[in-house]
Amino acid sequence: MVKSFYLIWVFILLFGFSVVGQKKISGVVYVDINNDGFYNNGEQTISGVAISNQKEVVLTNDKGEYVIPLRDGNFVYVVKPEGYQVKLDSLHLPKFYYHYHTQGAPEYLNYPGVKASGKAPEKLNFALFPQKEDTTFKVIAIGDPQTPDQETLDYFRDGVNDMFRHHAEFYLVLGDIAYDHLDVYTREKGIVGALGIPGYHIPGNHDVNYRSKHWDNHFETFRKEYGPDYYSFNYADVHFVVLNNINYEGWNEENNKIGGYSGALDEVQLDWLRNDLLLVPEDKLLVINSHIPFMNEECETENIIKLNDILKDRRNVLSLSGHKHTLHTYYNSENNYWKNPGKNEGVVVGATCGSWWSNPKDENGIPVATGQDGSPKGYFIFNFSGRNYTYDFIPLHYKDEFQMRISSPLGRVKQEELASAEIVVNWFIGKAHQRVVVSIDGEEEIELSNYKGKDPFIERTLEIRKTDPKYPPQAIDSFHMWRVPMPGDLKKGTHKIEVTAYGDNERIYKAYKIVEIE
Repeated sequence: MVKSFYLIWVFILLFGFSVVGQKKISGVVYVDINNDGFYNNGEQTISGVAISNQKEVVLTNDKGEYVIPLRDGNFVYVVKPEGYQVKLDSLHLPKFYYHYHTQGAPEYLNYPGVKASGKAPEKLNFALFPQKEDTTFKVIAIGDPQTPDQETLDYFRDGVNDMFRHHAEFYLVLGDIAYDHLDVYTREKGIVGALGIPGYHIPGNHDVNYRSKHWDNHFETFRKEYGPDYYSFNYADVHFVVLNNINYEGWNEENNKIGGYSGALDEVQLDWLRNDLLLVPEDKLLVINSHIPFMNEECETENIIKLNDILKDRRNVLSLSGHKHTLHTYYNSENNYWKNPGKNEGVVVGATCGSWWSNPKDENGIPVATGQDGSPKGYFIFNFSGRNYTYDFIPLHYKDEFQMRISSPLGRVKQEELASAEIVVNWFIGKAHQRVVVSIDGEEEIELSNYKGKDPFIERTLEIRKTDPKYPPQAIDSFHMWRVPMPGDLKKGTHKIEVTAYGDNERIYKAYKIVEIE
């Protein structure tokens, strides 16, 4: 429900009683019946549509009109409402914004940004197009393509080939589109554009203009190619929020090198988020999209607490991120300073480049690039139904059913080694509290214990993963490992190991392995 004090603020903006001397822009939101990009007499206007300048958020009045301050360097955009679509370009990227940038991007940047916008138009009208939006729909979530060159773009393209079959309504790219070389954006847009569905991109730490000296200019090239670096939109019963939580420190002039960064939202973006959510019912499903996960070890503590305070009345939050090149599903809790009564599930969606396009390669010459946590490279499908959701991890190079690896034992075990042998399972999207059991030869089930540790499969195969000598592969601790001692009384011969994992929404996952006791 819209808060009454916020309606007063909207009223003030609409009727011009804003800060003295502050530049404003106005226009209407309308249904573009003839699709000519102009507001024509007789075309219907739409009331109650949100417009933002990346700080304030206002609603159109009963005539479809709005007034909002102009903020130099920022975007004015329409928040796509439920049941409508904005204009899409030839690559299906949404064009829902105007970039007011009187100075344009600095010329010293290695990669170009927008040119100076000049004087703002007298009227800024936003066209919408009615579309049917079923409450049941699919979204593709793509983490970290991280393509530094044309060869890795080839690899990325052949992974996108797998995504057509899902018939999703749109896709999300959760940052690190580039790997520092921002000239890959043109091809990336063409590759994902071939999916023929709208796409939304989130900035990552490798999407920064590293030569930038001021925070206003860190994402000039990203904004030129993809539009706003933070914004929101609606689809059916779900409100999607895109955040830029890359706090880049700017070019290190003293040492003439790339500056450092941390995970954080600046105060203007936090103000914008507060204003945006004032217009969103508290029980509506909220999907937060950022590159860096808002986890204690990844983002600034104070910033996580501020974000959680903004979300304190939210009943149902899904937080999606990339960055880590690993898979991790979890429920936010006091470990991440989440003390709110509502549910906030986090999904780190891994990376479509896996462990940075590392060897070995498959028969098509594409790097398998298994993650350092033992999870395959891949992407996610999120299945929304009203204000509920489920999700599926889609591994590349494997069948969809490959959701667990029985990493230990190997195929043959000497009987005298049974006393020290373990059954070790890597359940790629498992949460620490969830149940995993094993049955050998159909006998009574044995519970496995979750632990944080390294996948023996990765430890055994590090040598074949060496690609770039400057970045040797590693085995890193994973949250989704389970283990139990092997029964010491197994007789010599062949035995069947059957692992069952019990996920959310009564989902059941299976894995099998034959072991020979010698």
